[in-house]
Amino acid sequence: MSLRGVGISEGNIGVNQSGDAREFGLIGNGIAIAKKLDLNTAYILRRIQDAESLGITAEYDTKNNVHVHRHISEFYRNAKPGRKLNIMLLADTVVFKDMTVEAKNLMVNADGMISDLGFFSNSTDAITLINGLPTAVSEAITEFQNLAQWASVNDMPLHITVEGFGISETLSNLADLRDFEVVIGTEPVKVSATKVSMVIAQDWQHAEAFTGNAKKYADVGTFLGIVASHAWNRNPGEVETKNIQNVSLNSWMIGGLSNHKKYSEVFESLETLNDKGYIIPVKYQGKAGYWFNDGATIAPIVIDEQGNVNQHAIYYSHTIDECTRALRQVYLPEIKKPVPLESRLLPIDMVEYYNAIGDAVFKKFEKAGLISEGKTNVDPLSDLLGSKILNVQFTVVPTGTINELIGTINLKTSL
Repeated sequence: MSLRGVGISEGNIGVNQSGDAREFGLIGNGIAIAKKLDLNTAYILRRIQDAESLGITAEYDTKNNVHVHRHISEFYRNAKPGRKLNIMLLADTVVFKDMTVEAKNLMVNADGMISDLGFFSNSTDAITLINGLPTAVSEAITEFQNLAQWASVNDMPLHITVEGFGISETLSNLADLRDFEVVIGTEPVKVSATKVSMVIAQDWQHAEAFTGNAKKYADVGTFLGIVASHAWNRNPGEVETKNIQNVSLNSWMIGGLSNHKKYSEVFESLETLNDKGYIIPVKYQGKAGYWFNDGATIAPIVIDEQGNVNQHAIYYSHTIDECTRALRQVYLPEIKKPVPLESRLLPIDMVEYYNAIGDAVFKKFEKAGLISEGKTNVDPLSDLLGSKILNVQFTVVPTGTINELIGTINLKTSL
């Protein structure tokens, strides 16, 4: 018997009802400030001034050669002030795979409301590479996916974005995130981390003022702010609304990657990096500024024979997570209620009743433009006398997105 009440797991591949209640999180290395800022402590921010009152200022970053204020300020430059950002700073000796322990505490402290959690590094340790990625990044991917699965099991579904800092200068060496492998023992093992995305985009001009590893950071705070700035089903690379350049703030004037190479220097490699599932900056001819290319996850693109699609993009991950949150909330009041049965089985009116509860959630999301459609199917053979489990299958069709428009154009003497 479980105390969860309602458990909805993701199907195999073969939000708060009253509004957007998402919270966000950032966890990474930082420096404590006596009597102001403690390590291993959760803080809740609502605007950049809240961070600065803790001593996390632009000067803090410059003095310590870190990017903490940078990630937070970029988050709030893109997200609206008032959006909750849960942060926790850890000692600079803590690597990504070990940050997941404290990340659980951060999520619990936020009552499970964090929908997107970003990991950043300010480590001064020498960067060693494996398949073009820092070892600290590669060895943490499985741990991040495990963390997201732990969060889902504990009714706190979320998506993880990791800072792909310090990548190889030779971009052809970079691992393919759509076909990612880790070595366990001596054997390579395929990894499908559908709840994890990697950002390697960098504001080159900002990075130029720093030294060492800090010069090879990636702007995970910018990406997280873009995600927080619009509905959860939207593409973070939306061209009409998500230009990340701000001329008046001198932000993102020169884009680049986390090997500290300018956009112009890596241009020829961008198509390949996009195909490999990295989140990178892109420019469009005829428009000034920079945009994120998309929101890929560290997983192959899978569409099975039944038409099921895996979470190969962040907006698909969000769709699963937010539908799960909302469905759990509406079904919780049904737990422990007496249910009339006919010959030990659910009568048709009760099946329709439980179907209607789930369908109402999907209809509300469909009306809001968050999904295309959804359907609830309650199993009338559910055993409510022995196991006392109501079996339900939920199916949701996400909204689509145009990544490319392909057409032809001809000259004619007349139409």
